[in-house]
Amino acid sequence: MKRTSPLMIQALAQARTDFSQVGRSQVPRPRAVAGAHPAQGPVFLPGLLFGLVVLAAAAFFVPRADAQVFSSQPYVAAPDPAVEQLRIRVEQLEADLKRAIDQAETLGAALGDARRVADEADIGRRQAQAELKTLSDRVEALEDRLTDAAAAAGQDANAGGAIALTPAGPAAAPPIDVASLPADEAALFEQAKALLQNDGNFPGAQAAFGVFLTKFPKSKQAGDAQYYLGESLLYQDDFADAAAAYGKLIKDYPQSANAPTGLVKLARSLRLMGNTAQACRTLSLMSQNFPKASAIAKQLADQERQQAKCS
Repeated sequence: MKRTSPLMIQALAQARTDFSQVGRSQVPRPRAVAGAHPAQGPVFLPGLLFGLVVLAAAAFFVPRADAQVFSSQPYVAAPDPAVEQLRIRVEQLEADLKRAIDQAETLGAALGDARRVADEADIGRRQAQAELKTLSDRVEALEDRLTDAAAAAGQDANAGGAIALTPAGPAAAPPIDVASLPADEAALFEQAKALLQNDGNFPGAQAAFGVFLTKFPKSKQAGDAQYYLGESLLYQDDFADAAAAYGKLIKDYPQSANAPTGLVKLARSLRLMGNTAQACRTLSLMSQNFPKASAIAKQLADQERQQAKCS
């Protein structure tokens, strides 16, 4: 049921009062004019017109006031375009700020990982330097031994006697007479090689190749002689000196055809000494130092990785 507002009730009441007062008022009759009909009763026309005007105004204005006063819907102002644009801009800035924070966190995590990897690499580099120094010391010690052997051989040759060069190891071959070794470069190399590969005289081969390297360090066959020197030491289970000999091969004769195989033998010597970690690091240098290594050298490297259980 539609409610009637107090304003409408008040306006109707006032209109009714005004209408009653107008109806009761007696408007003086006009004087009779000769020949005209006399007036009949009081005149109501002005009061009637006033009442109709009041009722019309009430009917027009009161419903609006009633709707505004008694409406259940709250008044909602129209949105301001400038405020709406500002709200959208603030939301965009908040989203951009969140993305920037996420990116900063991601970069921070990546930076932390990079620092950790750099620290680990630095530790590995220091360890490799320490191990390389140890190997260099062994190379120098081996060179000193070879120099002493060559000097002794020269003294013995001048004295007309023989000297026995039998390094430590399980070899059972008899010592060789250094004075009997050929003085010619090619002949000396071939005899040293024969002692190693044909006779199995590893101490004799060690002595002969040591003399060769002392006399002919710039020979075209010096790299091969250095490799075979390492072989003669490895066969005697002298792993430390063998590692030093192979290390000198890689350092001084990297262009030798036997250098890639010498790197594998260096890793084997290290593994047999119990240093598998250094052996694996040495094998990891194969592709970097000798990318054109022969298939045989690469196969030997793979086999040594399996033996050392490199990851």
